Parts: sequence; C-alpha cells; structure tokens
Amino acid sequence: MKRAQLILLPAVLLVFLAIAGCNDESQPKFTRIRVYPDCGIAPMNVEGLAIVSGGNESGDPTGGNNNLEITWDFGDGGSSNTSIAYHTFTLPGEYNIVATATDPDGQTDSISQMVTVMADSLDINTSTNFLGNAATTNDTVRFDLRAESCGIDPDVDGDYRNLVFTWHMNDGTDTIMTSHRPHYQFPASGIYDVIVDVTYPAGAITRHDTLRLDISDPVK
Repeated sequence: MKRAQLILLPAVLLVFLAIAGCNDESQPKFTRIRVYPDCGIAPMNVEGLAIVSGGNESGDPTGGNNNLEITWDFGDGGSSNTSIAYHTFTLPGEYNIVATATDPDGQTDSISQMVTVMADSLDINTSTNFLGNAATTNDTVRFDLRAESCGIDPDVDGDYRNLVFTWHMNDGTDTIMTSHRPHYQFPASGIYDVIVDVTYPAGAITRHDTLRLDISDPVK
C-alpha cells in the first residue's frame, strides 16, 4: 500500500499543477498588435492583426484560443469581428484602433495602436513673424515652415534635416535661401511674392507655397 501511495502522489501533483497553470492563463491576454500601414493618404486601406493568448481554452487542450471572440474599433465608427481585420479610412486624422478579445466567460483584454491618415503625402504651412506679412525695410523677416509627412514629424526639428528647402525672395536681388527658418531684410519697399519649394527626397515629393509680403519704408 505504501508503494502504491508513492506512485499516486506524483500523478496527483501533476494534475494540480496542470489546473494551476490553466487558472494562470484563464484571462485573455494580447501580446502584439500590428496595423499596416500606420500612416498614409486618405483613402487609406489598412490590415489589422492582433495576437492573443489565454481565455477559456476548454475546446483546445493544447492551449489554443479558438473560443475567443475578437472585435475591432477603428475610431471612425468602423468595426470588425474577425481576427484579421480590414478597413478603409476616408478622412484625414489621427485614429486610435482598439482590438478586444472576449472569452465565453465574459473575460476581456484590449490592445490599441494609433494610425495617421493624411490629406497629402507632404503637407506644408508657411508663415512669418509679422502680422499680415507687413514689415518695413528696417525689419528682419523670419520665415517659418511647418512640414508633415509619414516620415516627417512636424514637432521634431531633427526631421527637417530630411527635407530640402529653396526660398525665392523675388525682390529683384535673385536672393535664394536654403534653411528651414531663414531670416531676411528686404532692401527696398514693395510687394513681393516669396516662393518656397520643399522637397522630401526619400519620397520623391516636392511641394510649393507662396507668401505675399508688403514691405514699406520706415516711418520717419
């Protein structure tokens, strides 16, 4: 009898460990989400894939997640209930995509990823430090340019090193400037159309913008 008890003890211990292991994995748990592409131009088609484990695995002794229900919220009113989801964003914006897994016991887990949908492959916005772009020949005009692309963060100055700038002052002096934020003092009064060309070589993209400046003589 003693020998039989010793044989049964390891078997009981294995059953206990197996039950404990199942309990540890009883709640669904996402390990990864991938939405591709995560940046593009509207309309933008994306594919979403989320990897999840755990949940009520009674239907699969190997620990699969065949009993989990996956739902997707694309942040623009669109949704899906497939493990691999497809969606089209029609409007520019920043969208938070959320995938949620639910098991038959009602336990859930969620994971999310942000995507950016742009109106253009390179968006630029130019301005000066003078209201209405009106200055005098005594003033130094500071030009500023804000650029955004899938490879350019408008709030990261270092990203602007990836762009090429060409500013044409068009004031009769043939002055051309090539910095991100050039400074210039117009030598004579007049109305000038300053044109900037911005090129993103990595994307073979060039965009243009025009600023009309009203330069007057200083009041004496």
